[in-house]
Amino acid sequence: MIDSQIDIGIDGLPLHTRFVERDSASTLLVLMPSAVGGDTAHRHPAYARWQWADHFPHAHVMAIADPAMGSHESLRGAWYMHAEADVITAIAAAITPIVDRLQVDRVVAYGSSLGGFGALALAAALPRTTAIAEVPQIDFARWLGSAKVAVETHILGDDLESHRTRHPHQVSVEARFLAAGRVPPYVIVSNVLDHSYRDQLELHEWVCRQEDVPREGRHELRIVDEALGHGPLSLASARALIEERLLVAP
Repeated sequence: MIDSQIDIGIDGLPLHTRFVERDSASTLLVLMPSAVGGDTAHRHPAYARWQWADHFPHAHVMAIADPAMGSHESLRGAWYMHAEADVITAIAAAITPIVDRLQVDRVVAYGSSLGGFGALALAAALPRTTAIAEVPQIDFARWLGSAKVAVETHILGDDLESHRTRHPHQVSVEARFLAAGRVPPYVIVSNVLDHSYRDQLELHEWVCRQEDVPREGRHELRIVDEALGHGPLSLASARALIEERLLVAP
């Protein structure tokens, strides 16, 4: 296991990663950060679901910390926002040399909620990447007011809608796909009681209708009844889904 701090070219926002390499592995699993619950102490860097790494012994595994979480202790998540720079493309640029060095065939980016939002965005920015996104936000402006206020106050120094006019791809997954000029392979896992279910459905329908932006691989909105509301799958179900995507072409 290697903990690293990578300069991604954004002042004050190094990328913290935790990484394990496997002999003869041909795939890379990237575990995206999660928001910090209200009853959990703020700490940075934090690596969401790192304890899962041992469940995937045939893949390289990397967990990344939310880069902006070190900006202010009241932040519970940053949603990869920045007043000027594109944090997602910077993360993709930092991971690309690792992908090239390891000569992996495919990358799977996994996350839930904030992490799912990031997984979809990273897959658009990093070739050969499939996103697995559990109950993701699709448009951050439609998420909880307290999270938006914290991001506006401690990261953007501006209101979110003004920020959208300059950097729409930071706020919306659809805008991210348009900016990337491609729709990456993805599996969105959700349920009808999740806060963002309607947004997830509308995004998937937009992708299915899309003729102007190239669609790569398979695209699936998987509706489940295992976890109702804004909650993740069990470890067993998530593990099975990740293994499915690690083993098959996008």
